[in-house]
Amino acid sequence: MGWLMSGEATDAQIGGALLALRVKGCTTKELAAFTRAMRSRMSFITHGYDDLVDTCGTGGGLPTFNLSTSAAIVAAAAGVRVAKHGNRSMSGQGSADVLESLGVPFIAEPEAALHQLETSGIVFLFAPSHHPAMRHVAAARKELGLRTVFNQLGPLANPAGARRQLIGVYDRGLMRSMGEALKELDCDRALLVHGEDGLDEISPIAITRFVKVEKGRVSDGTFTPADFGIEPISPEDLKPGLDVHASALLLLEAITDPDSPRSKAVQPNAAAAIWLGGGAPTIREAAELARTTIASGAARRKLEALREVAA
Repeated sequence: MGWLMSGEATDAQIGGALLALRVKGCTTKELAAFTRAMRSRMSFITHGYDDLVDTCGTGGGLPTFNLSTSAAIVAAAAGVRVAKHGNRSMSGQGSADVLESLGVPFIAEPEAALHQLETSGIVFLFAPSHHPAMRHVAAARKELGLRTVFNQLGPLANPAGARRQLIGVYDRGLMRSMGEALKELDCDRALLVHGEDGLDEISPIAITRFVKVEKGRVSDGTFTPADFGIEPISPEDLKPGLDVHASALLLLEAITDPDSPRSKAVQPNAAAAIWLGGGAPTIREAAELARTTIASGAARRKLEALREVAA
């Protein structure tokens, strides 16, 4: 994997290797080794927080408005420290695109990222800036137009070294190997989630399958919307906006009105992030905290504070 990111491999060689791995599948040992190779080439942010949370997923699930970004803001407003790893998307409505439209920049420089984390309790990390070696595989990945092992590796290589992670996964079959890899990589606590409706998030509609990594153990289980104190919503309420500005408005609604369907979609994911970060002892209590954080206006104020810092 290091060779693929070294700049020495041709696009044809990179594409061939990625296709071979896609067909074969990656073992736990391979995922862990590939992640170490990716981490060794990233721009790392040094800090003293053991409970830092990331909500970055693999991508590739059903299209929705920016659930993981909304959840990160709510979790931070609830007192959890968050280093949200993200990128732009081909649709122009990725986390970086939407936050930029709201006046909240992703941070490129490690020193600036650390300052924002220390002062705001949350920082958004732009993946290409912190993973410069990925430029060597970008053209081959784009030409392939397929999900590859890098969809799995991205969430495992947080530039701030977050050891607590909520990872939405597009394919349920990948969760166990990713969980075992996180265990090998000394992850403190993680939830890998996949909704039976195809969401790479905790679903507010259907059963969600999860793999949990905690205290050196890997286990699995399920969530339902009722576990978070919500009734299932309509799939229509998850759809992204027609453009980046419309999607930004959906995010604002989700973190402002706790009774809106979009907020009910965010609350389970925010609850998971809060629980992972130690903000509540149980998932149900974390869900209650997520709701009250939104209802009190704290989530919206957190976003406004980030905009003021950027101004």
